[in-house]
Amino acid sequence: MKTHPLSFAVALAFIAPAAAEMARPPLGSEGSPAADSGYFQIVRSVAPHVWVLLQPKFQVQPDGNVTVVEQTDGLVLLDAGASAGSGRRIVELVRGLSPKPVKAVIVSQWHGDKPQGLSEILKAWPDARTIATVATAAHLRDPNTMNTPAVPDAAANAHSQVLMRGIEDYLHKMGLKAPSPELRDHYEKTARVIEQWALDMDGTLTIATKETFTDKLVIPDGVAPVEAMFLGHANTDGDAIIWLPKQRVLVTGETVIAPFPYGFGSYPTDWIGVLKKLRAMPFKVLVPGHGMPQSDRSQLNRILAALEDVRGQVAMLVAKGMTLDQVKAKVDLSRQKQSFVDNDQWLGRWFDDFWATPIVTSAYREAKGEPIVQSLR
Repeated sequence: MKTHPLSFAVALAFIAPAAAEMARPPLGSEGSPAADSGYFQIVRSVAPHVWVLLQPKFQVQPDGNVTVVEQTDGLVLLDAGASAGSGRRIVELVRGLSPKPVKAVIVSQWHGDKPQGLSEILKAWPDARTIATVATAAHLRDPNTMNTPAVPDAAANAHSQVLMRGIEDYLHKMGLKAPSPELRDHYEKTARVIEQWALDMDGTLTIATKETFTDKLVIPDGVAPVEAMFLGHANTDGDAIIWLPKQRVLVTGETVIAPFPYGFGSYPTDWIGVLKKLRAMPFKVLVPGHGMPQSDRSQLNRILAALEDVRGQVAMLVAKGMTLDQVKAKVDLSRQKQSFVDNDQWLGRWFDDFWATPIVTSAYREAKGEPIVQSLR
């Protein structure tokens, strides 16, 4: 596990759950620690029979987007939230959209913000199918990849709680040192996110899916058929892409996200190929893994250009015999940073941790012919 506080904050979505005795927070109430931070999910309708549950603001988003598709005889969810608390709120939000049962949950990848609410969703709809690609399902069963236990573990809960409270304290201290009121406010809101997140992680488990697919899996329906596809390695080795052909909605998981991509354990060359396939699809709406739904290809193209830039720079430096540390010092991602975050200092701070450092590492390993490691440790 990474030890630097901010580096660890990047990985908080994938760590073990918090202390088992903590109280469950209410659904987005004013008294919750993160009530004003954009932490609690809201609902957006993106097409007939299709909604997205998303966190409206970036502070260090614990939850990936959850897409809800209403079919004739039930609902299909893409992803399940980051925690037990998130899973419970997803159940409430979904029940507010339709009285139909959830018939299936497709997990797009192994990162903890995608599967860790699944156990709570299955408490509400125990007969729901659970589905992932073969690679993702294997990671969900593998304690060497996942930090969240498959069964309750009090020791892991307590250890995680100590770490998360350490992050919260660190962020408060950083806020006091911040050079501007705006940055100070961001640090304080992020500290409240971590506080709420710790509450939500109470009782969180990693549940492996029961079904897998390799290339394609279809859940047919006359109103809103769902096509789950694996188009190649991208952000992880098992990213599922969802296509809704009647609504022309493309749900990408973390293959496309906003405001900028995450680069941990990624496959730059293959990711480029997947993005080109997605760009050619006739979608009207693209639902990213994080961020607001999109009606064009601008963010997709931005990520594609960034990957091509990183791959090209790193390959050239590796050919000169440079080490990873030398490559990290030499690669220039300033134009990318400007493209993704403009002059926003807060987003720029996280761009470095979420994207710049990890994607250069992945590109280096790829250029050296070394295996890409599916882990955030």
